[in-house]
Amino acid sequence: MQLVLSLCSGIGLLDRAFKEAGFCVVSAGDIILGKHHDVRDFAAPKGKFDGVIGGTPCPDFSLLKRDRPVLEESYGYEMILEFERIVKECDCTWWLLENVSGVPTVKIDGYSHQRIDINQAWYENVTRLRHIQFGHKENKYLQIERGVTAPGQKQSCALANDSRSFRELCKLQGLEDDFDLPSFNVNGKKRAVGNGVPLSIGRVLASAVTALQQNPVTQQDNKICECGCGRIVTHRGQYYDFSCRKRAQRKKNKSAVTVQQ
Repeated sequence: MQLVLSLCSGIGLLDRAFKEAGFCVVSAGDIILGKHHDVRDFAAPKGKFDGVIGGTPCPDFSLLKRDRPVLEESYGYEMILEFERIVKECDCTWWLLENVSGVPTVKIDGYSHQRIDINQAWYENVTRLRHIQFGHKENKYLQIERGVTAPGQKQSCALANDSRSFRELCKLQGLEDDFDLPSFNVNGKKRAVGNGVPLSIGRVLASAVTALQQNPVTQQDNKICECGCGRIVTHRGQYYDFSCRKRAQRKKNKSAVTVQQ
């Protein structure tokens, strides 16, 4: 059984998915539970945890936010730095960070790096795109097939500022009918649930990490997609599929603009 440290846990939806898969998850808490759960005050013990998981705050990186703060001055960026600090202090074997598409790339010395997109619509009739970053000391890579969107009309995902009922948001996130947060007011409940990782996505991630122990994928033994997603390329090309090629092109164009400026 692997021992996993959870950071910025929120109400623990990602934690729950890993627990279901047989991991022993210890949470460092979350500031939504009170000032005594601030990750900035957490001192990580070295050599105790196999992995670190977390979903750092994402509003500062949302492409929908018009007044995004300067990156280095934002709370979201500060929490990413705290995530990096704790990974280094733990000296864990692997780490997994969940966020939105606008989040900066997190590369930690001594670990491989991959960045992979997952859509909730691959598993159920709810559309929600999440971005996962993963690092491993032994250069192992998560293998998550780019799923095919399920047929039928899609529901919009649960959001932190959602006008729908708390019970509707729980259903969209995969929670049971009687799930509740009795210590929160209604708006607090909706915000906490809407900010969580859908259980369907969490379960896929936990399964992929489990598979690393059984069928490890390394760059030494396989040709890995050059877009950074970490998937195995089985054909003669450089990329896993068309979307990976487009993603790599966007990164190249963005870098070119930065250099010109």
